[in-house]
Amino acid sequence: MSILRDLERQKKAIESEIKRLEEKIALYQEELPRLTERLAEIEEVIEHVRQLPRYQQKPTMDSVPQKE
Repeated sequence: MSILRDLERQKKAIESEIKRLEEKIALYQEELPRLTERLAEIEEVIEHVRQLPRYQQKPTMDSVPQKE
């Protein structure tokens, strides 16, 4: 195989790889806003649940002053 053919084959392989990566990037860019929105929703729910009495942190026995 000539050097030129080998280089042409390498060029096509790299072009194909670049195209494949560009397609993946496009898919990720479409998905990112949806995931970001879902993350914000989950953060809001977490904050809401933390406000519920059942989930509020109670002082542990170690942090309560002991009576002598």
